[in-house]
Amino acid sequence: MESIMTDSKNLSTVSILFHQTIADRLGLHITDHKCVDFLFTLGPQTAGEISKTMGLSTGAVTSLIDRLEKKGLVERKNDPNDRRKVRIFLTQDMAAMQKIGSLFEGLAKSVWEQLSGYTAEELKIILDYTRKSIRIMEEEREKLLQNRPNI
Repeated sequence: MESIMTDSKNLSTVSILFHQTIADRLGLHITDHKCVDFLFTLGPQTAGEISKTMGLSTGAVTSLIDRLEKKGLVERKNDPNDRRKVRIFLTQDMAAMQKIGSLFEGLAKSVWEQLSGYTAEELKIILDYTRKSIRIMEEEREKLLQNRPNI
């Protein structure tokens, strides 16, 4: 069990470094890169929703959105259901999205090939472990966000 704990930590570190490299290739800060990922996964968000999801101050989110807007990756639009709100949308710039996607092609192919070597039962166990790990990380992050001591 200790080796799983150690390698899970190592996987986390390598994932962070991989995403930092992706961000560098795109000329983005890693936080900006992950915001694009959140918008891709969750759809358009308000600045407040981005702030809550990412655990950033509203001022930091405003600067983040400004940087992404300058890169042509996002745009501010009025919420069609509530014109008082502004939502942040990924742009329809296919060239930018293809560039981002192309940086993940090798990883996606390698992971797919790796997973294809497991049986259906083994994949169920891997999926169970992955989902439970995500839930634990989200819960622990939430605890840290709620109990921010002044350092």
